[in-house]
Amino acid sequence: MVEVAFKLAFVYWVVHVLDTYILSWQCLVRPIVVAPIAGLVMGDPQTGIIMGASLESVFMGISAIGGSLPADAATGTIIAVAFTILTNADMETAISLSLPIGTIMISINNLFSPVKAAFAPLFKKLATSGNIKKFEIVAQIANILFPMIPSIVMFFAIAYGVEGLENLIASLPAWVMTGLSAASSM
Repeated sequence: MVEVAFKLAFVYWVVHVLDTYILSWQCLVRPIVVAPIAGLVMGDPQTGIIMGASLESVFMGISAIGGSLPADAATGTIIAVAFTILTNADMETAISLSLPIGTIMISINNLFSPVKAAFAPLFKKLATSGNIKKFEIVAQIANILFPMIPSIVMFFAIAYGVEGLENLIASLPAWVMTGLSAASSM
């Protein structure tokens, strides 16, 4: 699972860097794109495509408005696809778990906001110095490094958390699983 976790964390990092910092489209991190890539990396593109379409419908209306922090759709999607493929779990269960996983991940990302904000004086100093080239280099390095934080968290979540999640779901009563299936089908 460690190798798969590394590959999926790398996929998340590449997509996040391209989408958020280089292209600024915020389309590549959508479940309809990320899930098929995750499925392809894991050798099951069909599951990735099916889950991508399903998860896109779940995360479709979720967006950052004002100061709200929506669930991280990419993380929730990749971990849900990994959980489904690695454990042969029911897709409905994984889909219903993707929103809480994304919510937890956005909370973890938010914990690192002060670290990112600590670089503001450096960027201000570089911007006022007039050295545009140095400013651009430091900004690109930051753009490459900042997405590594959620990628590392995702690596550990997949490498060491999928089996624990499987054991937790196996220990849940039947009525909880029925509720999760009903919630995912809404």
